[in-house]
This record gives sequence, structure tokens and C-alpha cells, in this order.
Amino acid sequence: MKAETAERMKSVWVGRALPALGFVALFVALYVGALRVAAATRWGSHSALQLVTHVYQSPGGKYHSLRRFREAREVGRVDVVFLGSSHAYRGFDPRLFAAEGLSSMNLGSTAQAPIDSELVAEQYLPGLSPRIVIVEVYYGTLVSDGLESARDLVVNTPSSWSMNELAWSTADLGLIGFSTAKTLGFAGDESRASQAETPLESYVPGGYVESTSHRAALSDGPPLDVELRDEQLLHLEHLTAFVRSTGASVVWVSHPLPSDHLARIRDRAAIRGRIERAAAVAGVAYWDYGDELGLDPLADFYDFHHLNASGVVQFNRALLERMRASRLIPVRGR
Repeated sequence: MKAETAERMKSVWVGRALPALGFVALFVALYVGALRVAAATRWGSHSALQLVTHVYQSPGGKYHSLRRFREAREVGRVDVVFLGSSHAYRGFDPRLFAAEGLSSMNLGSTAQAPIDSELVAEQYLPGLSPRIVIVEVYYGTLVSDGLESARDLVVNTPSSWSMNELAWSTADLGLIGFSTAKTLGFAGDESRASQAETPLESYVPGGYVESTSHRAALSDGPPLDVELRDEQLLHLEHLTAFVRSTGASVVWVSHPLPSDHLARIRDRAAIRGRIERAAAVAGVAYWDYGDELGLDPLADFYDFHHLNASGVVQFNRALLERMRASRLIPVRGR
């Protein structure tokens, strides 16, 4: 009797499971087919896939990500790695670190939030094996969802588990679809693309982008209200733990900002306090250079929040001096 009951139950489950599996298989086939057709169909300068997914970038566009991450895959071991937003790739000049005997690679990318940095680190740190990782911390990325950077990274780096995980982490259906299409070989083959050049700036080997232009006038906009996202602070902590697991030392660093921009940020002390508390939880040093160096808000910046070459030199020299004082790097003459 029990055997007959078990057999009936098995038949019922098989009868229910087969149609469900068939439906799933049909859905997957239709989804993959739709991605393939969308990738092959063009309207103007974009494919239907780009229009539907809102991933309008093409490999090799602005921000120099294609060139930077190609170099990162080939450069081998380095002493220092930089992670973070455009403040990272525009704010740390490898030539200044090389003058101190330190090889480096900048893994910054546009609007790179901690959730993006975490997966970039997982993808690239094993091959670079740095002794020191400097994580650039900017309030603008701590309030973001990380989607802008995720799009740029998915477009400009080879398809991989980490990049697919990054797409899924955004919960953006468009980016998930584009990343899936790229994995299947339907779109976004960056291997044949060339890096576009950008006027008034130049790429320096090691991932840095140098700008020699400067601001013409101070800005006088309305006050800025900043609400940091708890999840981005948490990803900062996770990123720090991962970096340490590779054997590297970690420092969080905030880029200098022009005085007129700093004056617009409401409750700046409270913002800094939240980052400092997160750093304390992570057990990491946090160095905020917001207004510490007294940089010229016009001559040392090329826009309202990015340093130009003049500002970078002053910032990097101060950072290197602090790294020496903290024994992260050898003191001169020893």
C-alpha cells in the first residue's frame, strides 16, 4: 500500500514538474532569442539591445576604461593599487609614486561606488598582488546605486563571473540583459575595440588620466544635501576585508575638493563622522584631504570636484609623505 502511494505521488510530481520545466526551457529560449535579435537590430548609431537596456556606451568610449583595464590584465605585480571613482583615476599619478620606487596600477572608473570596487578588486587584485591598496572615498559615490560604473565596467571589460555578478548586484534588468547578451557573444565584444581619445586630457600608463586645464570661475550653486547609503558603507567594509585577505594593507582616502564646493555641502562634519565611524568598524585608517592642503580652487582644479595636474602633484606628495610617516612605505634615506 505504501509503495503504491509513493508511486502515485511520484507520478503526480513528475506530471507537474515536466510542464514547469518545459515552460522554463521555452522562456529561456525565447529570452535568448530576443537578446540575439535585439543585438543584431540597429536604429541609427545604437542597437535595439542598447536602446532597450539603456546601456548606450560602446567599448572604448570616454573615461579610458577600455585601455586602463586592458593594462591591468597585462601589467603583472605592483606595489600599490588604487580603487574608486574618477577621483581615483584622475587623482593618483603613477609617475609620482614611481619616483618613490613604487609601481602602481589605478583601477578607478567613472562613478565607481564601493559595490563596484568590491567586484573590481575580486577580479583584478589576484593578478596584481599589491602590498598597499588605496581606496578613494567620495560622498558622491556613497549616495549612488553604482549603476553608472557597472555599465561602464560591463561594456569595457571581458565578460566574466565577476562582471555578471556586478550586473546582478545592481538589480537593473537592462544591465542584466546586456551582460547576459555579452556573455553569450551577441554584443559588446570589447576585444576588437580601440580606445577613443578625449580632448584636453591624456592617459598615463598605470591608469591615470591627466588634465592640465583649470576652472575659470567659482561656482555659486544651492546647498547640497547628502544622504549616505548604508549599503555602500557596508560594501566599503566588505571591500576592506577582502583586500586584507589578499595580504595587502588598506587605507581610505578622500580627494581634496575646492573650497567653494565644500562650502555648499550641508552637515559636512556629520558626513565625515559617518565615514570615520565606518572606518573604525572596518579597522582601517581614513585620511580626508577635503580642505587640508589649501589648494587654489581655480588653479588646482579643472572642474568643481576634480583636480588638475597641478593639484594632483600637491595632493600626491602630501599623501606619500603621510604614507612614509605611517610606515606604509620606507622613509627616505633608509
